Amino acid sequence: MRGSRFKWHWYFLAALFLLLSFDEFATVHEKISAVLTSKFHNTGLLYFAWAAPAGVISLLGLTAFIPLIRSFAPRLAILMVLSAVLFLGGAVGFEMVGGSIAEAEGTESFRYRMLTNIEEGLEMAGVLTFAYVLLSYMEGVAATSAPDYASMRRESSLLTRGR
Repeated sequence: MRGSRFKWHWYFLAALFLLLSFDEFATVHEKISAVLTSKFHNTGLLYFAWAAPAGVISLLGLTAFIPLIRSFAPRLAILMVLSAVLFLGGAVGFEMVGGSIAEAEGTESFRYRMLTNIEEGLEMAGVLTFAYVLLSYMEGVAATSAPDYASMRRESSLLTRGR
């Protein structure tokens, strides 16, 4: 990564995942939603007020990562986009659908709980797919940039023989 033209992309992704992890246990997005709900009357897909702005911000942010994604091998680039679709589809898409069901049936209903499980499953599938992409990328980088110790030993022995 040193000297990489995508260094700041990687730093941003690291910070983003740190914030997402913090949000998962601190439920910041629910608190934001409560503040927005107190100011606006949200219904249907916008029942959870944080989801729509988060979706728009996510799509805009994703466009900033197009150069990074295109720098990957085609298979890994497709998997990286798939990881974003899975994660955002769960976190934002299913959250919005769940909001309309929560409004109509409450958060204790069977349908809402099923959607919540699907939502969490999609988020986990997105993170796991992303981790697979990163590990595959690192494996490829290590394979192409690892020192060739055998040739280094040969060169070293040739240099010491010439003395």
